[in-house]
Amino acid sequence: MWLKKVFLIFATLFYCFPLVGGCYDGERAALMSFKSLLTDPSNGLSSWKGENCCSWKGIKCSSSGRVVVVNLRNPHPDEVMINVNKEVVSNSNNTSDFSLKGTVYPLLFTLDHIQNLNLSFNNFVFSKLPVEISNLTKLTYLNLSNAMFQDSISTQFSNLTSIWSLDLSCANLVPDLPSVSVSLTLQPKLDVGSFLSFISYGYLSSPNLRWLEGLRHLRYLVMTGVDLSKASESFHWAEPVSSLSNLILLRLSNCNISGRIPIGQLLNFTSLSVLDTISNILTSTIPDMLSYLTTLSALDFSVNDLDGHIPYLPQLEQFYVSSNPAMTINLVSMFSASWSKLKFLDISFSHVGGTLPPSLSNSTSLTFFQADGCSIQGSIPSSVTKLKKLRILVLNDNNITGQLPVSMSSLISLQYLSLIQNGLRGYIPTSICQILSLDYLNVQWNELTRKRSLVHTSAS
Repeated sequence: MWLKKVFLIFATLFYCFPLVGGCYDGERAALMSFKSLLTDPSNGLSSWKGENCCSWKGIKCSSSGRVVVVNLRNPHPDEVMINVNKEVVSNSNNTSDFSLKGTVYPLLFTLDHIQNLNLSFNNFVFSKLPVEISNLTKLTYLNLSNAMFQDSISTQFSNLTSIWSLDLSCANLVPDLPSVSVSLTLQPKLDVGSFLSFISYGYLSSPNLRWLEGLRHLRYLVMTGVDLSKASESFHWAEPVSSLSNLILLRLSNCNISGRIPIGQLLNFTSLSVLDTISNILTSTIPDMLSYLTTLSALDFSVNDLDGHIPYLPQLEQFYVSSNPAMTINLVSMFSASWSKLKFLDISFSHVGGTLPPSLSNSTSLTFFQADGCSIQGSIPSSVTKLKKLRILVLNDNNITGQLPVSMSSLISLQYLSLIQNGLRGYIPTSICQILSLDYLNVQWNELTRKRSLVHTSAS
């Protein structure tokens, strides 16, 4: 330990030495020390040589020669998926590993002019979060996401009072093939899950969120996969977050948050545009008072245990509540009011039971509508053809009956139409195949027939 302290003192003194070749000696030494503890299989740091560290890959300097940007994000993270055997396997064309691997050398954090630091998607082999990061008080952007850290968050970031973007994610959504299965019985049944699942890239937890209270300039906070189970046991767990009056984006997906939606604390936001709480254990209804958050444009409560109805939230452009099976959605009531801004809506695997109302067409901005497994009944209303901006329509595994409306050919923007496993009868209108924008059509497991082979589409 004493050797480390002596070395840090020496390095700090050395850091004050003047510019040589456009780069301060101490800053170059700190970067080289950081590199020395890393393996670099793709040789991405091959430019890190010579005296001018300002010309090295991933490094940018100010006009005075101080290092202000260190961007070492893995440019080609390995794309993975969960195969049918429930194994995580590579789904990437990469033949090389582009991630840096090793531990983070503390000298990196003597570069106290850094404003932008990105170490995401590397492999720091379950290292702890460096406590020395608190020295970087000029940081405005910090991204440590999916970099295989393992630690409990307490005060490591409390001094970063200039920061406006912080990403500490340690989980990522990947394709999940076992969630899609087909039963080939006499009565085919499509069993579709969420198609995506989270896998972990390290493990971070936070017993409370009080460390956020001083980060008053924060606009973007992403903590996907950070374990907040202990924090959410407190009724007031979200108060430190709600004190961030400049916050625009908040992502708390897959954080093991339990209990009710803390609406009393959320109402303090005055600038929030995106709220994402996918895959938690929220158990309340969606509060009507969310309509008071007039800046909110995207809301995602997918994969929780919510119940009740959908309140009227006219400010929303994107609304996702899929995989909340206890929710009962009355589409007639929902669309009795105008959702004029709504562009994306996913209510899959909730309970609808009723019909698609003609008033759905009042949402004229709608470009994406997905309602798989909702027990929707009745026919597709002809008024749906008024949705001129609709690009994706997915209504699989429902009880939709009747014929495909010939007038659907007037959906001039439609690119993707999937109506798998319903009770549709009659012919597939050839006019649908004349929609120039249509790339995909799937109507299998209905009682439809074709007058002629479909062209320009994929159909079964």
